[in-house]
Amino acid sequence: MGIPARAPVWPWRIGLTIQRQTRYDMHPRCNWISLTARHVLYSQRCKGEDHTPTGMVYAINTVKLLVPCTPSKLLALGLNYALHVAESSSGRKPPERPEIFYKVPSSLCNPGDPIMIPPGAGETHYEGELVAVIGKTAKRVPKEAALDYVFGYTCGNDVSARPWQRGDLQWWRGKSCDTFSPLGPWIETDIKDPSKLTLETRLNGQVKQHSGTDMLIFDVPTCISFISQHVTLYPGDVIYTGTCEGVGPMDTGDTVEVEISNIGVLRNPVIREAE
Repeated sequence: MGIPARAPVWPWRIGLTIQRQTRYDMHPRCNWISLTARHVLYSQRCKGEDHTPTGMVYAINTVKLLVPCTPSKLLALGLNYALHVAESSSGRKPPERPEIFYKVPSSLCNPGDPIMIPPGAGETHYEGELVAVIGKTAKRVPKEAALDYVFGYTCGNDVSARPWQRGDLQWWRGKSCDTFSPLGPWIETDIKDPSKLTLETRLNGQVKQHSGTDMLIFDVPTCISFISQHVTLYPGDVIYTGTCEGVGPMDTGDTVEVEISNIGVLRNPVIREAE
């Protein structure tokens, strides 16, 4: 059983210094857990907006991690690193304002689950990204206060089917097919400055993308403030902040890892479905 999209996305804290939080699957309940520095999980039973500690403790390698929040919507930034703009072969100049698009919640993919490339998708690329998770309702917030509305940060992969992205008028299938939004492995809540992180994407262990988040054209506060002028952000909503240079194709048998300093590694295998 899940929780309403607008419910808080974090468990009740249980007297420890907790910095990382996510969800895990222990049938028949959906549970929220907190991660200690030793990567031990403290389960918390969910019922609506209530998060009650169960007192149970599990080793992290004995549970199935889920996407760490249940967003009502996913927003993403296009062309938010200058070198990615240059490699995109679109001929465009860097945008003058944040270029926002939607990804549907049904495109979310759990840590460790396969990215499924559907028939007809053609060349499909990985795009490693820093993702901001909203912690409280944000409507028309000023840039200088925007980080007060962030619960934490996680890793994301904005999977992109290039023929559909380039050929369709809208990006509904180019960016939002099932499993096209891997997210996780958890939410890191102890990051004071999201512009001081390092983003790296690896394909089968080989580094393909590497950049500091200080290279974002529009930083996290700017993006949150801009979006909130037009769309109300609710707790659990996520913002994929854009990918850096080095995007490229992936296919069956590949494994994609998105690692962000002080957060962790999001790892997903890739499977192309038969035509």
